Amino acid sequence: MLAQNPDLWLFLGDNIYADTDGTTAWEISESQLTGEWNRLADKPEWQHFCPRAPIMATWDNHDYGSHAGGREFPHKEISRKAFLTFFKESKDSPRWTRDGIYDAKIFGPEGKRVQVILLDTKFNRSTFKKDPAPKDKRLTAGKVGGYLPDDRPVNTHLGAEQWKWLEAELTKPAELRLLCSSTQVIPNEKGMDEWGNFPHERRRLLDLAEDAGNVVILSGNVHFAEISQTEDGDLVEFTSSGMTHVNETYANTRNSYRLAGPYAELNFGLVEIEWGESVIVTLKAIGIDGTVGIEEQATMGE
Repeated sequence: MLAQNPDLWLFLGDNIYADTDGTTAWEISESQLTGEWNRLADKPEWQHFCPRAPIMATWDNHDYGSHAGGREFPHKEISRKAFLTFFKESKDSPRWTRDGIYDAKIFGPEGKRVQVILLDTKFNRSTFKKDPAPKDKRLTAGKVGGYLPDDRPVNTHLGAEQWKWLEAELTKPAELRLLCSSTQVIPNEKGMDEWGNFPHERRRLLDLAEDAGNVVILSGNVHFAEISQTEDGDLVEFTSSGMTHVNETYANTRNSYRLAGPYAELNFGLVEIEWGESVIVTLKAIGIDGTVGIEEQATMGE
């Protein structure tokens, strides 16, 4: 990763696994969360990487502390403290007091401004609707998750305050916006932890992104890499996952919006920006040996 000489590194969730060993899930405690973050901090590779690449981070379910947890998770304030402490968030940062750890920054001079928006998809998320179908039938239908779409207006993915904040952020001037979600937005057929579980919230996010213009969506979570595009071609989403393990079953699930992939090898994502009359964004999933697994270009402002 350092060989790419990154200007910024984005951790989009499941940065640690505090609630499971991959086989058994359990209830977490403050000491356990802190202990898992300390295990990461103690790794020589992490210590080598951190001083050499500025970092922005958000969480997904496993570093939030609950596999299916949302706004009802009883330890979310404990988890926020552990997360922000680990990433050395300034004590005067609004992330300590907001209803979630969402964040945004703008980098670069006028004409080359990149806005990075990190969403919090856990702190205020409503409970998922469970799919009663047996797992084998779901897999036969191309679904790997156990959830169904629930379009009731009472459900939310971000919560009212985060929506208000996001709408304001998207009015700020920028030539390119990287809208980062721990879970996938455009792909909505896996039945996993994804925006498709709340279709009205997904539509709202996609509409906001289209109206704002020059948006590329970045996501993770699914343990493989793919690039997706909305039916009208206005939005592209780059999903890069995972750095330590992949899942070919997940990769083989249906995605009617897929533009490139799936790439089911250990990978990290690279976003390259070429400034000119148009902004050209190149999206690459790079394997552990440095080779490019999938690659697509998107031209902003067309």
